[in-house]
Formats: sequence, structure tokens, C-alpha cells
Amino acid sequence: MSNILSTFSILFLPLIITIILLYGIIKKVPIYDAFIAGAKDGLKTCVEILPFIIGIFIAIEALTSSGAMNFIEQASKPLFDLLGIPEELISIIFLRPVSGSGSLVVVEKIMEISGPDSLIGRAASVMVGSCETVFYVLALYFGVTSVKKMRHAFAAGLIGYIVGVLASVYICYVI
Repeated sequence: MSNILSTFSILFLPLIITIILLYGIIKKVPIYDAFIAGAKDGLKTCVEILPFIIGIFIAIEALTSSGAMNFIEQASKPLFDLLGIPEELISIIFLRPVSGSGSLVVVEKIMEISGPDSLIGRAASVMVGSCETVFYVLALYFGVTSVKKMRHAFAAGLIGYIVGVLASVYICYVI
């Protein structure tokens, strides 16, 4: 089975590119021109998104370097104790809605300290795999599109995130 998956993963990208090229040839689409138009649109989107990404990273750095994140973690520790959530997960719980890559760094530290088979390691893994980066997604989506009113998107995203956090911890307790 391992050999089959290895072969499939090696052939996947060339196979997809071949299928796209054949489809374009069959439909008589100017493939190179379509590629260039897509690349231009992609670069335009990157330029539009960049200020929002920079803003998020600056906010994360300001929170962590000022000590505000440590203060928030210590202030919220009694609530997490009441909910039965280990204190080692507090930093990932606060960082995940803002930064996916930043939360992966925290998970790596958790794995080094607690181990991947511990409750904390499993819960952190499930959390990263199932919880969305709510603020990041909203900042990018509402920043790039012409939609100006968030309406219920923020509340729904936050509620979904909280449910995901609680479910990931409690499911790992059960398993």
C-alpha cells in the first residue's frame, strides 16, 4: 500500500498538469494566454492581500513582545481550569484564530515538551486540524472583497471556533 501511495504522490502533479493541458487543447483554449491572465490575476490578489497579512503579523508580534499575550493567558487560566482544558493549550487556543503558521510553531513546541501521544499533544493536533483561523480569514475576505458589513460572519466563525476547541479537547479525553 505504501508503494502505491508513493507512486501516486509522485505522479499526481504531472498527471493533473497533463489533464489540464489536454482539456485546453480539446476545448481549443489558448492555454498560454489563459495561464498569463491567471498569473496576472493572482499577482493582483497578492498585492491586495499583502497589507492585511502584514497587519495581522504586526498585531501578533505586538501582543507577544509586549507581554500582553502572557497576561491574557494568565488571566484566562482559571476559566480554562474550570472547563477542564490543560493550561499548555491556552497559547494555541488564542493564537490559532489569528495565525495558522504561528499556531503550528506552538504545536511543535507542545509536541517537544508533552509528546505527540499525550492528551495535550493529541488535543493540539486535533485543534490545528479542525479549527479555523477566524480573524485571518475574515481580515482577508472582507479586506479584499467589496463586502463591508460582516453581519454574522464574525460571531458564527467565533462560535464555530469555540465549539471546535471544546470538541477537540473533550474528544481527546474520551479517546
